[in-house]
Parts: sequence; C-alpha cells; structure tokens
Amino acid sequence: MTTTSSDYKAPDYKVHARRLRDALAAEGIDVSHGKALDIVARQHGARDWNTLSAKANAPAPRSGEARTAPFAVGDQVEGTFNDRPAHGRVIGLAETIKPDLWRVTVKFSPPVDASTSAAFRAERTRVEMVVGADGRSRRLTGTETGVMALARA
Repeated sequence: MTTTSSDYKAPDYKVHARRLRDALAAEGIDVSHGKALDIVARQHGARDWNTLSAKANAPAPRSGEARTAPFAVGDQVEGTFNDRPAHGRVIGLAETIKPDLWRVTVKFSPPVDASTSAAFRAERTRVEMVVGADGRSRRLTGTETGVMALARA
C-alpha cells in the first residue's frame, strides 16, 4: 500500500506517555502523567512537553502558500518592548487568520517595564502580541503599534 503525505497521521504523544507510565508502573516505578509527558518530549528532541506539543500542533502552510513565522517555540529573542531593551524566550506561537501574522507569547528574562509613563513602573514577565514576519508587533485591526520589535538572539 502506498501512503501519501495526506495519509500521514502525527503520533499521539499522549498515548505514548500513557503507555510509558503503564510500563514503568508494571516495573514498580511510579511516575506522574506530567513527568511521562516530559520524558516522551525529550525522547522526541524537545526540551519539555509544552515545546513538543506546540511543535506538533503548529499549522502547516496552505497549499501554494509559503508562510514562515519569524520565530519558533523555544527560540531566544531580543530587541525592544516600548523602546526598552528586551530579552526572552518564545513560549507560544500560533498562526492568525491574516496572512503573514502570528500570535507570539514571549517570556521575558529579566522582566521589562511595559509602562509608557515616567510616573510608575509596570514590569511584565510575559506578553502575547501579534507580529509580522519582521518580528514587529501589529494590531489585527488598525495600524502598526511599534510596541515590540524582536529578532532571534
């Protein structure tokens, strides 16, 4: 039987984790389901379950359409947030309905002051924004905001 790429089904990593957990339990080793998920993720080259899950669920480009996200989950990024230096790691990435725009979640380290006022500080450790292929933030409705500009570190 010949299979095509449309016949391919991605592996169900949760089933792998359940089987691993059952096999270890049969040997007298008690492992939580979360720990089993992380072990399966490392077996498949990911740092942890969240990274593997995000990569496995990443949308495929539509036929005839090349969509390249500016980042990948796990990438270290640097740039600016409200004109302040920002460094962090991409912990989430999702395609939007608009062409060449992605919803990216970044965990900053160290936290970034998100306030535009000199009167107070509002430090953020995590932010979710819509970015274009250039890594600059966009509003889904309206004009560019220029709030965030990040690139792979």
